[in-house]
Amino acid sequence: MVVPENVLKIEEWYSPSITKAEMKQFLKRDNWHGALNFALWFGLLIGVGYLGYLLIDTLWAIPVFFLYGVIYAGSNGRHHECSHGTVFKTPWLNDFFYFFCGVMEIRDIIDFRWSHTRHHSYTIWRGVDPEILVMRPPNFRHFLLDFFYLRSGPRALVNMVLHSLGIVSAHSKNYVEPEDYQKMFWWSRANLVIWLSVIGASVYFQTWLPLLYFGLPRFYGGFFLWCFVLLQHVGLSENVWDHRKNTSSVDVNPFLSFLFMHMENHVEHHLFPLVPYHQLPKLHKKLKDQVPVPYKSLWHGLSKVVPMVLAQRKNPDLFIDRSVPFEAD
Repeated sequence: MVVPENVLKIEEWYSPSITKAEMKQFLKRDNWHGALNFALWFGLLIGVGYLGYLLIDTLWAIPVFFLYGVIYAGSNGRHHECSHGTVFKTPWLNDFFYFFCGVMEIRDIIDFRWSHTRHHSYTIWRGVDPEILVMRPPNFRHFLLDFFYLRSGPRALVNMVLHSLGIVSAHSKNYVEPEDYQKMFWWSRANLVIWLSVIGASVYFQTWLPLLYFGLPRFYGGFFLWCFVLLQHVGLSENVWDHRKNTSSVDVNPFLSFLFMHMENHVEHHLFPLVPYHQLPKLHKKLKDQVPVPYKSLWHGLSKVVPMVLAQRKNPDLFIDRSVPFEAD
């Protein structure tokens, strides 16, 4: 990892009490959980997508395609988890779906891998973590635009084009190893070829359908995803070596839990990022007495986060103080 001179020395993160034998069980991987999850997800995409096609000439197509977009945005959690190599036991399956979902997310596999490594090493350390979603003091217009990926999405598209042309974006220079630049360029070119193929199909057949099924859904269906990821870190404490204070979990219904691959257990994920996604609910139960109480729902979390974002516009030093069961030593 590229470490600028001003990057802090990594200190020891807070670690909960759990035995090596218990952790060994939580770290077990297999292929069938991931295969079932992806099969159900693809099945939903195909079923809802086909219904949208049947209704394309009616107003009913609007809510159906919105639902398709919400399901499509589930690529975010799958891309993220495959980047950790925890969805499948077989490495090439993780790599294949990491690339596939990354194209849906407008991310190449090299850039995100380095960015996310830095994020886990320096979670919400200002000026160091490249994945801080809302900087302080917050720009509320940017905050609102990303409910439909209208700020981060175009920036990701620009980065994809720049990297395809062999130009390292200013953002990526902060964390990508120079020896990985060529890999990043080629993976970005692979992404761009797929995107241009879909755009070309829409132009050739003179229809929006290809883009309604691929690309645009990440924008028009990203609302729930943005609500979800906001609650993971936004408005919380910065510059601390305790994931219980800079990361939050949230209780969601089974559908959203499936859609986002159990990333509602986000504190647990940051405490033990190599635990497979399907083990996170069990890990959450194991650690529930050592971590803060999750937000009760998306809306409960937003009722805490949105007012804090507004308050931070005037006082950037404010933050949501998560009550931890006991302080780290």
